Amino acid sequence: HDDLQFAGTRTVFLRSNLAGLDMSKQLMTVLVVGAGNTGVQVLRQLLKNPKLRILTLDPRENPNAVEQGIIENVDFKEALTPLNLDQILDQASPDMILLTSIGEDMGFGSAAGVNMFRDALRDEIATISDVPVIEVARSTAR
Repeated sequence: HDDLQFAGTRTVFLRSNLAGLDMSKQLMTVLVVGAGNTGVQVLRQLLKNPKLRILTLDPRENPNAVEQGIIENVDFKEALTPLNLDQILDQASPDMILLTSIGEDMGFGSAAGVNMFRDALRDEIATISDVPVIEVARSTAR
């Protein structure tokens, strides 16, 4: 099985923003951006905790998590961008956003330059978001 790792570049950001989370709420809402290969692994783990309200965002018709039956459907069928971030945050009211790490899982495909675009987009979203944004990387290391 692949292991999931939180990208080290987000550690300081996460620590500084966890203080703002209201942990006394019954349910914590987590928005998982990307329901592809990495998203499947993230969702499997999150679904183990019944106190989590899990929402998904993916622009694809049938991402892997739907095809594999992990989730019935995607909650937001669009790509997350700085332009729609406020709208998504208003609708979803997440306590935390988990971003998958590869362009394909975020619905961007695998064309040349996608990773640079994804990195810039991820950094901008993390900067302007009012809630913690954490990148989740997929690793084959044990």
